[in-house]
Amino acid sequence: MDILALNEYLNRVVYGFPMKLVFLLVGAYLVIFQIRWFSAPLRMMRVSFSETLGAIRERAFGFGGQITPFQATMVALSATVGTGHLLGMLAAVLVGGPGAVFWMWLGYFFGTGTKFAEATLAVHFRRRFADGSVSGGPMYYLYRGLPRLRFLAYFFAFFAAVAAFGIGNLSQAGAVGGALAPLGAPPALVGLFLALLLGVVLGGGIVRVARFAQVVVPLKLLLFLVAVVPLLVRYGGKIPEALALVFQAAFSPEAALGGAAGFSLFAAINAGLGRGIFANEAGLGSAPIAHAQAQVDHPVRQGFWGVTEMFVSFLVTSLTALTFIASGLWRQGGSAAEAAQALFQAHPLGGLVLALTVAVFALGTMVSWGFYGEEAAAFLFGEGIRWPYRLTFAVLALVGPLGGLEAFLAISDTLNGLMAIPNLLGLVLLGPVVARLVYGFFRGEPWIPPR
Repeated sequence: MDILALNEYLNRVVYGFPMKLVFLLVGAYLVIFQIRWFSAPLRMMRVSFSETLGAIRERAFGFGGQITPFQATMVALSATVGTGHLLGMLAAVLVGGPGAVFWMWLGYFFGTGTKFAEATLAVHFRRRFADGSVSGGPMYYLYRGLPRLRFLAYFFAFFAAVAAFGIGNLSQAGAVGGALAPLGAPPALVGLFLALLLGVVLGGGIVRVARFAQVVVPLKLLLFLVAVVPLLVRYGGKIPEALALVFQAAFSPEAALGGAAGFSLFAAINAGLGRGIFANEAGLGSAPIAHAQAQVDHPVRQGFWGVTEMFVSFLVTSLTALTFIASGLWRQGGSAAEAAQALFQAHPLGGLVLALTVAVFALGTMVSWGFYGEEAAAFLFGEGIRWPYRLTFAVLALVGPLGGLEAFLAISDTLNGLMAIPNLLGLVLLGPVVARLVYGFFRGEPWIPPR
């Protein structure tokens, strides 16, 4: 068996239906038995809001870190809200039908517990340096929290450092080049722009990455609103019908869709869970690398920012899906790219707004993933690897819009999925730590970082 055949087999495993069920079960375990959302759901919702959007300025500083909790969340959102929220969401509906949206929502609900636990553990087990800077993420909570299973930290860091070159760089650069090509942008010029931008932003460390994210995330959301609001207005009268179809087709696609060929209950569950898991990256272990950087006096506070991150991601995917279903274009089949072009034909700005939205979504993802990969590489090889990694990342962005390197992209996609295995195992084993931190937070106990 050659390397590409082995990679194809592993890819089917890490992105297959059994693995999606593992994601769901880990999230359910954390939500029900450790974080215990259901024990006091209204209190949890109130505290979640008061600790995040209700206190952006009040709690900007705390123990360790160089950026605020809000900025850390912007870095995570910059990576999370990407092309998967647009083209990936359309693909899920095309494959699984409207019912896929319901199962996506289920994946989001339990994924919220996963993201909360990841952000909490990332702050709790992060490493603090003498200059006040920190490093954190799954590699640190696996290494420091599970001393007998430290090899999991090295596996995760290796997967993340290499996957960032492909899934966080080449594929995103290709998306930017592809989106701007119809506007007349030469791929070589696009690659040069991306390389220079990445070199400048990543060269400034987490502080500059956070400042960039503070600009690009609002720009992403603004472009998304410009793209979707006119379509919502156009199809607004059919949104209630689309919502009803989501719930009807979630359990009986054949009956709800009039026996439409190609849609089954398994297809709806498989496609929906896939979007609800991989769109928001809950469980993959990437976002906690950003959350670990927050200046916060208690890990649970940053855990609530993880919930906010999930909420924003949920709104973008849901509005995309409902607009697509209300348009009726999902019945025509085809690829996600073709469906997106057809959907935006009804937009006053046509394909221009789609091209700009896809390009900015992918650009933000590249910068945050560059930081994620750098942090993982620094864990493996020490601080001296940072500039070589940054320069390599920028050079790859230069060639990304030109295409090619498909084999490396395929391998990096598999490594991206493999990141979840050590991370999910760590979340299950460290679940009691999350529960203890949540209990102490609500009792007003001070946080004592581990030695």
